[in-house]
Amino acid sequence: MIKVKIHYLIMPWQIDYAQLSYIQLKKSKYYLDKDIDVTIDTHLNLSSFITDWDNTKIPKEFFIDKFKSLDPLLSDYTHNSIIYDGEENYGLFDMQKAAIGDYDYYIPICPDIYFTETLLYYLIESAKLVTNKYFVITPEVHKLWDSSWDVLTNKRYINNNRETEQWINADVFDIRNNIKSLNEERKLDPIPTSKWAIWFDLYNKEFYENLCPVHNDWVGYGPWDWYSNMLSQSLKNQGLDFQQYALRGEVISEYQIGPLRDSGLEEHYKKYFSIKTGAKEQRDVFEKNMNLHLERGKNMLKEKNIL
Repeated sequence: MIKVKIHYLIMPWQIDYAQLSYIQLKKSKYYLDKDIDVTIDTHLNLSSFITDWDNTKIPKEFFIDKFKSLDPLLSDYTHNSIIYDGEENYGLFDMQKAAIGDYDYYIPICPDIYFTETLLYYLIESAKLVTNKYFVITPEVHKLWDSSWDVLTNKRYINNNRETEQWINADVFDIRNNIKSLNEERKLDPIPTSKWAIWFDLYNKEFYENLCPVHNDWVGYGPWDWYSNMLSQSLKNQGLDFQQYALRGEVISEYQIGPLRDSGLEEHYKKYFSIKTGAKEQRDVFEKNMNLHLERGKNMLKEKNIL
């Protein structure tokens, strides 16, 4: 039996995106073999450290009720529907630490990402073929804002002109249709550099728990993706058995491009919110100390005799 943990954090203004992702995961279940045991943790983040609920015009009970109403869509899985309604800072770090358990693979996802109903199947089946001690498998993307993403860019989009901002004028539904019409073979492609963004990536147990874990004292939000990108690349350059693979033929995209670009599915909620502490402020603090975090990570690995 292969055990997989999917986990993601839902801010209240992302509740409609959560519904879309639940629907895709519902459809994904029909493709999975019986020897695949998937547990899904969904975290609704109502932290009063982040949101000033006294001055927010939509009551938190609205989001609680809607969140609970989505549960039946994930009834085919083991689903842990988690609501954080406390006063402490709460975010991706807390979700990632809570996910750890008796699992072979971890898949954190972002609720505003479109993914096909076959992506989960191909990620897991591909992982069975990998022999590296530490590895990450990442789906493809369309052309994005800088060249560091080119290693993950689907061949249909690699020649798009970044200077004319074709990437931002793309349509998530056009991308879906274009990739579907290509009917590409799904295959694993080792890439030379570490590049992911916690959108819908698979991490094996050794990587997620031992190589690039979230430290116990990290709370709230911080760019773990950037941290783990840099740490894993540095370790690979030193000869560690780490490899990232692109899963060719499976392309993810954001619902916020295309017809939802201007209005989205969250802006009409966010304008009624009073935010105390945003993700950007927390990210800035973490990035300011990135070199210290990386040094700490390497020291931890030396203590574990990984380095």
